[in-house]
Amino acid sequence: MSKTEMTERQGWTVLIVFGLLALILVSGGLVGCPYYKVWERKMAGQAELQYQQGARQALVAQAAAEDEAAVARAEAATRRVRGWADAAKKGCEDLGRPNDRACEDQLLRDAATYSIAKEGHEGVIISVGAPVSVAVQPNTPRRSE
Repeated sequence: MSKTEMTERQGWTVLIVFGLLALILVSGGLVGCPYYKVWERKMAGQAELQYQQGARQALVAQAAAEDEAAVARAEAATRRVRGWADAAKKGCEDLGRPNDRACEDQLLRDAATYSIAKEGHEGVIISVGAPVSVAVQPNTPRRSE
């Protein structure tokens, strides 16, 4: 008998060892599979949570930017109306009618109407004090200039 040949006993030993290894691998897979699925779901949940937090932060930033823009638009409108009031007062003085409230009101109406029509706003109401207000009809087609 040569050295490379296995005895029958050695063959059975190798077969038993491989069988035990296969049994250990299969049982490890059966035991480990549920734990892997739980871990996988946990990772997917964390990824979704991070995505939702990022989306929420984006919405918060967008809302803050819109608020900031609204404040800037309101400040610009206030400056514009104050400019109209100053111009109306100066215009009446130039016409020789200083401190004439009716003259100032008419010039303010004219300035506001022109500005609203020029900018193409619809449904905007501008008011300076109680007597002066200008409204534009909503959904009115704009004139082309």
